[in-house]
Amino acid sequence: MDKAKPAKINWSKYALWGLIVIYVISFFWVAYLKYQSFSFQDMDLAAINQTFWNAAHGKFISHCYGEAALLSGHKWFIILPLLPVYIIFPNPLTLLFLQSLALGLGAWAVYLLGKEMLTPIAGLTFSFCYLIYPALNYANLFEFHPITFATPLLFFTFYYYQKRNWGLYLLFLFLSLACREDIAIPIFGIGLFALLQGITRKEEGVFSRLKWGLSAILLSVFWFILCLKIIPGIINKIHSPADTPTMVESFYGWLGSTPGEIAGNLFLHPGRVLRGVLIKPKILYLFHLLVPLGFVSLLSPSALIMVLVSLAEGLLSSRFTHFSIRYQYSSIITPFIFISAIYGVRNMLRWKWPGGKEKIILPVILIFSLISAKTLGPLFRLPDGLRQWKITQEDQVRQDLVDKVPPSAPVAATFEFGPKLSMRPQLFLFYHLYASSRKPGFAQNIPVMQEMAEYALIDFNDWLTFYDFYTPGGDKNIYRFFTTGNWQLLDTVNSIALFRKGDRPQLGLIGKSDRKEISQHLNISVLPQLNLLGYDLSQNRILGKSVISIAVYFQGLQPVPIDFLLAARFNSNHDPEFFFEQAFFAPYRIYPTSRWEPGDIIKEYCNILIPADAPAGGYDLTLALLFQKGRGFDGRIIYQKQNIVSFE
Repeated sequence: MDKAKPAKINWSKYALWGLIVIYVISFFWVAYLKYQSFSFQDMDLAAINQTFWNAAHGKFISHCYGEAALLSGHKWFIILPLLPVYIIFPNPLTLLFLQSLALGLGAWAVYLLGKEMLTPIAGLTFSFCYLIYPALNYANLFEFHPITFATPLLFFTFYYYQKRNWGLYLLFLFLSLACREDIAIPIFGIGLFALLQGITRKEEGVFSRLKWGLSAILLSVFWFILCLKIIPGIINKIHSPADTPTMVESFYGWLGSTPGEIAGNLFLHPGRVLRGVLIKPKILYLFHLLVPLGFVSLLSPSALIMVLVSLAEGLLSSRFTHFSIRYQYSSIITPFIFISAIYGVRNMLRWKWPGGKEKIILPVILIFSLISAKTLGPLFRLPDGLRQWKITQEDQVRQDLVDKVPPSAPVAATFEFGPKLSMRPQLFLFYHLYASSRKPGFAQNIPVMQEMAEYALIDFNDWLTFYDFYTPGGDKNIYRFFTTGNWQLLDTVNSIALFRKGDRPQLGLIGKSDRKEISQHLNISVLPQLNLLGYDLSQNRILGKSVISIAVYFQGLQPVPIDFLLAARFNSNHDPEFFFEQAFFAPYRIYPTSRWEPGDIIKEYCNILIPADAPAGGYDLTLALLFQKGRGFDGRIIYQKQNIVSFE
């Protein structure tokens, strides 16, 4: 009697799940480090986490600025099936984990499709290429966005279309649409592809052949109208909408002012459209999308329909983030790059020439993917990021200041504080205040921020808030906000300051003074219009950290025509290579030199964090003025003092 043969182990499936687990753990660990080190420096994670938080507390419509809610901006209905998990674990880290998990599970859909249309080893190869795909990795690392969930959901939608599983096809189609209103665009692309396939196939009845395409097209059109017309119309009846530019005006205004006008120009003026699309950044964007799979996506003209339709939103936009792989917008294109590549490989295998191509196609694609991940993507640079995202002393100060803000208090903050302050009904972005002088749409929000906010946590060196470093009029907005709102300084370290509403304004960081406050008197002409009158210096402990508290006094003799940054540096006598320094960013942002009145004595104040690894012994002080020159600064030393302070 013959012995039964042992069942063949499907090692490719085990390898797939191993890759998925490694991907999810790795990218969530990176997200965890970025979160703990305040390295999410845009608004997205904070705003969307606040949307989840408000939804978990029954608030789905915002009634004023500062309340991010489900039906008030993008239509993220995918939040609803995720909400039970968030209610159990209410934290931005929950969202970051779910994002990595969803994108990782997309590899499963890629594997199933590749195995179905080619072979298990092809499915595994494409899954690996997917997990190291530069656009996917960037989307995972850049904040949190519900649109990233569309990547695996669109994959599964197409897979179940391919399997002719009508129920699961519709389920994943609806889930895909729920990720955002513009998912209607790639769903429309799937509908066109399915409709064309249905027309060419004759082996089924007319309804059976056309239902896949017609359902997707009709549902995408309905969804688009629902999200952009019907729901906003209902919301606007509940409360007045903000007078801000629409997406059409902001990103597609070069094509027209209304959707109808844009559609007309697309057909009536194709030359103008092509001149706006065939520009270097957009061509480079196409290259970055296609090269990781060796351009085999181009070998399936029918599947490319889905790619081209999904690309329309980004290529027709004037906003650079829409045509860059470094942001979330490529999430709706990634699935179709891989689907068309799988179709492309299948087409190549049907060619009679060249011989032996079956053995070289997948290795060549794998080589292209690895080289692209190395040169275009963030994956191979993550080790450097891990060092960058270590929690520093200044991060510990940030956390201490976050902890001092009551959990439910409305707060205004710069971007990096947003995620950790977003589990509350109202969170205001300080950027809107600073930039309101050149973006009138922001100005209407400032009275609401002034009235509602009870705390303000500001890093005056936050890059995204102050990305142009010095916005004309920005300092006036800040000065007016803090003085008319009776804000008082609670704590400050380096460029970070926590304010709270009080009974009178007390900025603390800069203000008028008199000679009686000065302990170390000087009289140095540092500019023809400006004298350095002296300084105060002492060692203190703030928030459990050792700092040098330093106040520097100036007097303007006549109007100062330029603005400068005051910087203080402390050099170790024990180790000549060691020093620490800090620019006084806060005064520069609030009341810069060019606004000082002649004759006034101005005091600038800063608590400078002493590094934990500072060698014991004496330190020399150097004060310098930094003047903006192009993208950098020129420095001018105005005062030096040896052995001014010592540490044990």
